[in-house]
Amino acid sequence: MLSNKKAFDEFLLESFKDGRTIRELRLSEEEANYIKVKIPKAQFKKISDRVNLSSKEWYEVDTRRFK
Repeated sequence: MLSNKKAFDEFLLESFKDGRTIRELRLSEEEANYIKVKIPKAQFKKISDRVNLSSKEWYEVDTRRFK
């Protein structure tokens, strides 16, 4: 479970506030799963298949189907 949902929700609003529906976001697995629940119709695509040493991966998040 996300430790600070409010801050993450603000991050999401800021990321998509300019009207863009596709963004590249660096997310943890937990953050990606949270978005999948919050915006079930959003499409996710991992940008890189290589194993990352950090706990976050780059995703292309498409919310067009949500609107």
